[in-house]
Amino acid sequence: MDLELTPDERDVAEAFARVFTRDSSSERVRAAEDAGFDPALWKTLAGMGAIGIAVPAAAGGSGGGFVELALIAEAAGRRLACVPLVEAAVAARLLADAGAPADLVAEAVDGERVTVFAPRPAEQGVARRVPAGSVAGGVVALDGDELVLAHGVHTGDGSPGGPGAAAGRDLGFQAVADRPLRGTGLDRRVLAAGAQAHDLWRRARDRWRLGTAAACTGLAAEALDIAVRYAAGRHQFGAPIGSFQALQQPLADVAMAADGARLVAREAAWRHDHGLESWAGAAAVAFAHAAETAVRAAELCLHVHGGYGFTLEYDAQLYLRRAKATRLSAGDPDLLWEEIGAATMAGGAH
Repeated sequence: MDLELTPDERDVAEAFARVFTRDSSSERVRAAEDAGFDPALWKTLAGMGAIGIAVPAAAGGSGGGFVELALIAEAAGRRLACVPLVEAAVAARLLADAGAPADLVAEAVDGERVTVFAPRPAEQGVARRVPAGSVAGGVVALDGDELVLAHGVHTGDGSPGGPGAAAGRDLGFQAVADRPLRGTGLDRRVLAAGAQAHDLWRRARDRWRLGTAAACTGLAAEALDIAVRYAAGRHQFGAPIGSFQALQQPLADVAMAADGARLVAREAAWRHDHGLESWAGAAAVAFAHAAETAVRAAELCLHVHGGYGFTLEYDAQLYLRRAKATRLSAGDPDLLWEEIGAATMAGGAH
C-alpha cells in the first residue's frame, strides 16, 4: 500500500484547497448559514468538475477516483463548505452505475440540478434527514426494494427544489430535511429493484461514508489548528496558555487522533480505487473514527477558547455544530460501531 500522493493528486488537493480558502471563508459560511447552501460555491465546484470527479469519463464524468474525491472533501471540510459535495458526487456515480439515462447523469454531474444521495433507507416512502435535502432538486434513495430518483420542482438556480424544510443552525447549517419519495408533484423513477437495488445502494452508502470521513478529517485538522493558534496567542499568568500542560496534553492527543483519521480515510479511498474488497469495511471504520475525531477536535477547540468559544463571533462553535451534525447524519453512531464489530468478528472488515 502506497498512500503517498501522486503529482496529479497533489495538484488536485492544492487547487481545491485554494478554491475553498478563497470561496468558503468564515464570512461566506456565516452568510450561508440559514439556507445551508452557497450557490456561487456550488457553481464553481461544478465548473471545476468536482461533482463528477468519481464518475467514469465514458458516462460524462471527470474519470477520476475516490482518492481525488477524498482530497477535495478534506479541503471542503476544513472550510465548512456549504455545499453537498460528497452527497452529490456519490449520487452522480450511483446514477451512472445504475445505468440511468445519460441526461439525468449529465444533470447531476454538471450541477444543473442539485441531486444528492440519501445515506439512510427511506421509511414509509420518506427519505429521512437527507443532507442538503431542502436545497436538492433530486434525491436518490432506497425505498423498500427499489432504488429511486425522486425529482421535485426544479428551479435551476440551486434554490429549494422539493418538499422539506431547511434545518439551518440547529443541524450544522447543512440544509438537512426529510424528502418524500412518492406523491403529487414528484417525478419518481425506479433505477433498480430487488437485490440489485440493495447492492447499488449499499455500495453508494459506503462511498458516502468514505467521502464524509475525508471531510471530517479536514474539519478536525482545521479545528485543531484554530485551537493551537488561539493557545499560542492567548496569555494568562504572563505566559501563552498553550504552554500549560493541561492544554498541551489534550492538543497532542487530538493531533494524533486527527492524523490517524486522515490515514484511515485515505487508505479506504486507496483500497476502493484499487479494487480491494476490504474497502467497504475500511470506509465504515474511517467514517466512525473520523466523525468521532471531528467532534472531539471541535469540542477541544471550543474548550481552549473558554467562554469565547460559545459566542457567535468566534469560529469554534461553527466547527462544533458541523461536526456534531455530520456524525449523526447516518444515524446512531453506536449502531455503526456495532456493525463494524460484527463485521470484524465475522472476518469481513479486513
